[in-house]
Amino acid sequence: MPAIMQSGSVQSWLISSFQHFLLFYNHIVTTSDWITLGVGIFASAVAIAALVWNIIRERHNITVRVRYAYGSGSLGGGEMVAIEIINNGHRPIHIQEIGFWLSDGSKLINPGGQHDLVWLKDGDGTSWYIPKQEVVEMVKGAKEHGLRVVAAYVRDSTSRYCKGKISKNSGWFNK
Repeated sequence: MPAIMQSGSVQSWLISSFQHFLLFYNHIVTTSDWITLGVGIFASAVAIAALVWNIIRERHNITVRVRYAYGSGSLGGGEMVAIEIINNGHRPIHIQEIGFWLSDGSKLINPGGQHDLVWLKDGDGTSWYIPKQEVVEMVKGAKEHGLRVVAAYVRDSTSRYCKGKISKNSGWFNK
């Protein structure tokens, strides 16, 4: 570009430079290059979607249910609370702790249920049975402080807590 240019020549120089760029660009980037670029963008979007799906699908997913049960056989013949734990995820989990969640957010750990904790593969489930007398003794102190049991919980090896709600009208817990 010359050192001294008039305004008309600057404009013509810019136009001619842009036209040269377009000619050069059109010779390098062909229709098949655009198709290849489109396929590449589509493939990368599909790969990212698959990665996100795998991350979401592989998460731990535990369902906790609380129900009343009657023991038989080795469980004895009395009334019990059954805490059912089901692994709905695609990875095995190791149960570390079982207990009850109180209305103030504190935990009430079931000391009798902390041994022989298990690994659950995907789709597996297990139940923990706690005799009525143990439940009554465990929540006695909480009731004296005006607290109530709101959920049973399970803590897995990754320190995730999963809760199973207990009804406000449940007899043994909140009378």
